[in-house]
Amino acid sequence: MNEEQLFKQISLVRQATLKFLESVTEEEADEQPEGFKNTIRWNLGHIYVVQNSLLAKFGGKPAETPPRYIELFAPGTKPSNWKGEIPSLDELKQELKEQPEKLKEVLAGQLDDEAAHAFLSLPTVGEILNFTLYHEGVHTGTMKALKEKVAE
Repeated sequence: MNEEQLFKQISLVRQATLKFLESVTEEEADEQPEGFKNTIRWNLGHIYVVQNSLLAKFGGKPAETPPRYIELFAPGTKPSNWKGEIPSLDELKQELKEQPEKLKEVLAGQLDDEAAHAFLSLPTVGEILNFTLYHEGVHTGTMKALKEKVAE
């Protein structure tokens, strides 16, 4: 897969996530039905944080994430432990909307670069970025299941 195709896929997947978000209210975003570990809001923030964090930590690229987002949405966090101000859906939507273009600016011409540290045996920056498509899909599926359960 060439660079242009990968960035196009990142954009298409993100558009699908944002399209889903259009049907979610602030109240629905924070409901946590029995059997679910997190909420829609957590999953949205988690998608954003993990995409940047994997590229920064393993890829060695400057994909910056607000420290507050890491506190709230990193792997192992959960809404029941949140304290302080939480990003609104509009704020999360804006960050998610801007992220693909920011990543393209930061990573253009570098997808074949060797990763600073291999992640799941993925040796290049592009392969790590490609993995984030799978990660986002998993969490979008979880959000759709949450939305369905909340609507019952």
